[in-house]
Amino acid sequence: MTADSMKKTIATILLLAICTYLQSQVNPTDTLKTLDSVKLRAFGIDKLSSAVCMPVAVVDPEKFAQSKSSLLTALNTVPGVRMEERSPGSYRISIRGSSLRSPFGVRNIKVYWNDIAVTDPGGNTYFNQFAANNFTFLEVVKGPAASMYGAGTGGLILLNSFGVWKPGVTAEINGGSYGTLNIFGSLSWGDKEHKNMITGSRQQSDGYRDHTVMHRDNFSWSSSLKSGKRSQTDFSLLYTNLYYQTPGALTLTEYKNNPRASRPAAGAFPSARNAKAAIFQQNLLAGVTEKFLSLIL
Repeated sequence: MTADSMKKTIATILLLAICTYLQSQVNPTDTLKTLDSVKLRAFGIDKLSSAVCMPVAVVDPEKFAQSKSSLLTALNTVPGVRMEERSPGSYRISIRGSSLRSPFGVRNIKVYWNDIAVTDPGGNTYFNQFAANNFTFLEVVKGPAASMYGAGTGGLILLNSFGVWKPGVTAEINGGSYGTLNIFGSLSWGDKEHKNMITGSRQQSDGYRDHTVMHRDNFSWSSSLKSGKRSQTDFSLLYTNLYYQTPGALTLTEYKNNPRASRPAAGAFPSARNAKAAIFQQNLLAGVTEKFLSLIL
C-alpha cells in the first residue's frame, strides 16, 4: 500500500467517524417504547407475558368485533394458526400444521371454555358451537407447551367470558349478500366480587354455493362468584342449535362450468342436494369450576 492510498484510507475512516458522531448528536431522542403488559392464563396462574418464554398468543377482542359472522378472520391473524371454513358452519383449525392428518373437523387441539373441556375424549372439538360473543378473551398456546392440559401435540385454545369483562348491554344486527343475517346481544352485570354475563345470537346464511344454507342459535350464561377470601366459583352454560348443509366437492371441469354448484350425482351416488347432505347439531355444555385465588393472583 502506497503512502497516498494509506492517507486516503485514514481520511475516509475519520470522515465516517465524524459523520457517525454528528448523527448521534442530531438524534439524541430515545426511540424505545414500552408496550402495555398482557396477562396470560394458559398455565394456571396470571403472568406477565414478558416474564413467560412460551409460544402463547393473545387474540385482541377487537378483531372478533370486526367480523362477528365468523371466527375465521380473527384466528388467522395469529402466526402459525390456520382456520378454514369448508362450508358455512364447518371448521378446520391447524396450529403449526397439526391437522395435516385430519381432513375433517377440529382434532389434535385442546379447547377450553371457562376452564371447561370442550374437546371430547376422542379428540374431537365441535368448535362451530361458539359465537363471537360467547367469550371476551382468547389465548392460543402452540405446540407441546399445551401438554399440561392433556395429550395433544397440536396446541391449545382457551376461551374465557371474563377476560375483559365490564357491565353493560350490547346489541348488534348486521346483514349482507346471500341471505346473511347476524343478530348478537349480551347483558353483563355485577361487580368484581360477582360477575354475570348472558349472551344470545342468531346467525343465518343461504351461502354462496348451492346447498349451503346455515343457521345457528346460540345462548350462554356465565357467572363468577368469589365464594371466600381465597376461592372463586364459576358457573357456565352454553347451548347451541346448529344446522348447515354440505355442498360437497367439485371437479375442475364442474367448477369451471358453475363454481356455485353443489356436488352432482355420479353413478349410483346421488347429488348432495338429493342426498340432503347436512349436519344437525345440538350441543349443551355446562360446568362448575372452583379456583383457589392464592394460585391465580
